[in-house]
Amino acid sequence: MGPELARLAREAVGLDLLAEATHEAAGENPVCGDRIAIAARVEAGRIERLCFRATACPACVAVASCASIAFEGAPFPLQAASARLRREVEVRGGLTRFEEHAFELVTEVLARLGPK
Repeated sequence: MGPELARLAREAVGLDLLAEATHEAAGENPVCGDRIAIAARVEAGRIERLCFRATACPACVAVASCASIAFEGAPFPLQAASARLRREVEVRGGLTRFEEHAFELVTEVLARLGPK
């Protein structure tokens, strides 16, 4: 994990409950047990705020933090979310092959983000 991602793992962005969420989704990696729930407040076709809760490894927290940064203000439903998130992760130093599962889990949960 790159140094900027490591910082996001320690000082997560968007690690919060979102009481006013209009959309949510959750997922789990059955191999390692990482669990993540993503909630968003969507207004007028845009993500006003995206937050997450996680019982997961630092890589998952870092990738979910990148999602919180990347998709605030983004049109909803998300288009090309995986590519956009990949750019956010790569610009912050990227993941090792052993951490890639974190990217897969977060993108899968984002793809299922739907009305509460």
